[in-house]
Amino acid sequence: MAVAPHPHFSGWRVCAFAALTQAIAIGFTLGTVGVFAAPIASEFGSTATQFNFGVALFSLVMNASMPLAGRLLDRGAIRLVMAIGAGLLALGLLGLAQATALWQVGLLFGVVCAVGMAMLGPMASSTAMAMWFDRMRGRALGFANAGGPAGPVVIAPLAAFTIEAVGWRTTLLGFAAITLVVGLPAVWLGIVDRPADVGQQPDGGDASASQAAGEAGAEGIAAIGADPASVGAATPIAAAVEGAVATPWDASAILRSRDFWLLALAAAPFGAQGIVVGANSIPYLMHHGATAQAAALAPFAMSLGAIAGPLVLGSLADRIHPRLLFLGLCGALCLAFGGLMIGPGFVASLALLVVCGVVGGSMMPVYGALIGRLFGVAAFGQVMGLAALVGIPMLFLTPIGFGQAVDRTGGYAAGLMGLVGLIAVAMTLFALLPAGPARRATPVALPAIG
Repeated sequence: MAVAPHPHFSGWRVCAFAALTQAIAIGFTLGTVGVFAAPIASEFGSTATQFNFGVALFSLVMNASMPLAGRLLDRGAIRLVMAIGAGLLALGLLGLAQATALWQVGLLFGVVCAVGMAMLGPMASSTAMAMWFDRMRGRALGFANAGGPAGPVVIAPLAAFTIEAVGWRTTLLGFAAITLVVGLPAVWLGIVDRPADVGQQPDGGDASASQAAGEAGAEGIAAIGADPASVGAATPIAAAVEGAVATPWDASAILRSRDFWLLALAAAPFGAQGIVVGANSIPYLMHHGATAQAAALAPFAMSLGAIAGPLVLGSLADRIHPRLLFLGLCGALCLAFGGLMIGPGFVASLALLVVCGVVGGSMMPVYGALIGRLFGVAAFGQVMGLAALVGIPMLFLTPIGFGQAVDRTGGYAAGLMGLVGLIAVAMTLFALLPAGPARRATPVALPAIG
């Protein structure tokens, strides 16, 4: 039985609620983790390496959870996955507020909150946008994922203030309450898995007109006594559409695709640097003389850039090949790291962090647009999940290596130089991706055995 369509296109409403959930998912985890570094170090005596190990564990568990979450998302369980993620995130934050030992902090943040983030975070909202939008997918991804950096704009300075006023534990209790009272209802009431669930089509297309056209075509084929299936398969246009739109991608086919490996291996260092810089921006500024309250402006600066970046580059990803955009982002990031190595002062450092925010915030819409070009909507979540699995070693080891560089040298220059090297690797891999018109990636042909 056909579902009666809603009178107005629901995609942008879903996009707005997705942005709100990203503000909560990122704002209460990676977006503000640096604000808690100093008070936790004061209470438990943790080092830079231990702090970054917690960030690394978070990345490891989050990415290890993504393949399973991706499969569930591709099966149309977007709202359910996000709701479970919101519940787990609230549970982890509540547990953190009660932690009495450093290992408990690592376990609750690095495991429970990480799984919640994997289910509630950017992969889920990006999959929803891929379902709801086609021609405007890059723009929708940009708007939805702008919510992630928008969260720390408000949450990071507020967290610094409340930590000073009532302590870090009470602040985390507030995070947990907001996740349950705001985040969970936003998911359950605002997220719709697919346009067809409310009788709509991607981009707000006319479902009734499309259905009428399809029925008219079937009647015309039947009138000449032909089998609709055989006619569709025999025409060159139908074959082209089938290859461009309905090509099946299972895990085996994705893993045999050359473009998948180039994309996944290039995205891994790009993602790793974002986690490292986001987590260490406040300690970096405090190392260079800023107070805790002033240093809390670091997530604010990065978030401003991360909000602007997706809105601009998300739209560009609909017109310019995302591979070219990625190369430009990598170049800008290397320049920003070079400036931060010098230690240019508080204001200049904030400006460079804005650049880092633009680059980091732009990654998801550009990355999502590239996945859509290569693999289509049906495999979107699965491709993101498998790519996250490929990136686990890089995402786990990079924060630990960065923390060790800080502890051994007493500064941040060596760690930033290492990040420049990682981005150079990402640029090389992105350069190997095709720069021509949008096309579908093809699985690598394996030689026959026997």
